[in-house]
Amino acid sequence: MGIPCHRATFSVDMSNVYLLHGSGAGHGSAFLQVFKRELEALLNTSVTPITMAYMQEIEKTGKKRPPPRLPKLVTEVGDTIDREAPVVLIGKSMGSRIIAELCRSHNVKACVALGFPFYPAKKEDKHRLENLQSSGAVPYLVCQGTRDSLGAIEWVARQTLPNNVNLHWIEGADHDFNVLKRYNRSQDLVIKELAKVSADFIASQDTNS
Repeated sequence: MGIPCHRATFSVDMSNVYLLHGSGAGHGSAFLQVFKRELEALLNTSVTPITMAYMQEIEKTGKKRPPPRLPKLVTEVGDTIDREAPVVLIGKSMGSRIIAELCRSHNVKACVALGFPFYPAKKEDKHRLENLQSSGAVPYLVCQGTRDSLGAIEWVARQTLPNNVNLHWIEGADHDFNVLKRYNRSQDLVIKELAKVSADFIASQDTNS
């Protein structure tokens, strides 16, 4: 589905915007730092990053560790967000599964997934479509690379996705939005596109009630 093209207009009295990291890299990653900066400029509001406890421990000790199971992370993140206040949620990879689940319990007005992990690598039969179902009627944008090993375009095209889910494909990009050289696009340019598409999608929703 196409995304309506609007100039993003956002005011501080509207929804709070939260950004969740993925399983392996926190908000110190260059990708999330650039994306956050670009999105804030387009929305003219601040974006609040949420760092989960296991990632805080990784950043403190320098030792890699796997994240807890998803239900625990959903509870942890949910406890940090006001359940009644209108919010916009953005998630990178694993974070996009969490934000979909939070649509059940919080006043979520829009969601954006930066690389939805539709299935574990090489395990298409263990898909995670149930997380998208949890988003209910909340407008949900999935930005996905056509070479994403956790959700390739060929596989996604064969699925029946919920009506509230919109797709925006980045040609030649992998799960981390790195693009093959033949496309002659830097990751910074890709991130700018992601931020613009995300901002337009958010601005097109009723986010202040």
